[in-house]
Amino acid sequence: VQVGSLTDWGKTTGKYSCGSVVSANVKTDGTLWTWGQNTEGELGDGSTTQRKSPVQIGSLTNWSTLSFGQWSVAAIKTDGTLWSWGKNQYGELGLGNTTKYSSPVQVGSATNWAHISMNKSMWAINTDGELYTCGLNDEGQLGHGNTTNLSTLTQVGSLTDWRYIDGTSVSCIATKTDYTLWAWGSGRAGGLGQGNTTDYSSPVQI
Repeated sequence: VQVGSLTDWGKTTGKYSCGSVVSANVKTDGTLWTWGQNTEGELGDGSTTQRKSPVQIGSLTNWSTLSFGQWSVAAIKTDGTLWSWGKNQYGELGLGNTTKYSSPVQVGSATNWAHISMNKSMWAINTDGELYTCGLNDEGQLGHGNTTNLSTLTQVGSLTDWRYIDGTSVSCIATKTDYTLWAWGSGRAGGLGQGNTTDYSSPVQI
């Protein structure tokens, strides 16, 4: 069913998980709109009120891309800054704590973020091709060679050729600038493409 009659919706993202349904959209004018369940403040409107129609988040017109996790969101503005909000049980917002935020909060001061993926963990790549992660790490999904949760974005190794990334609650898959494919985290059901069901806490090439 069409949502309203506007014709300026841009990049859409949504996440259905654990009974929570939330959606968000950056319009072509750079404004950010969200709707759905808001139990953990994941809509970013400063409340925990469920919204059945799109509501604008603030009045800024420089939102670029965003990614919904499980009750949490990460977004990049056109100035390259990174912002997050919502549930923060595992430090997935990258703010150095496990505090819940119902409005966008800037993550650090860097202005060169290029790509993000959010779930119970956050994975972020900057324009230098560096990969940073934080949040839940019980399956090694942060890629640091251990299973320790992190509440601050921490660089994975020292490589500068990461290109694109997408994570789940237990694993992650990424490509490099040479178009090789890499994965890590939980290997259940063979999900890492390694021909086995082994867990890997560091990136391994597929």
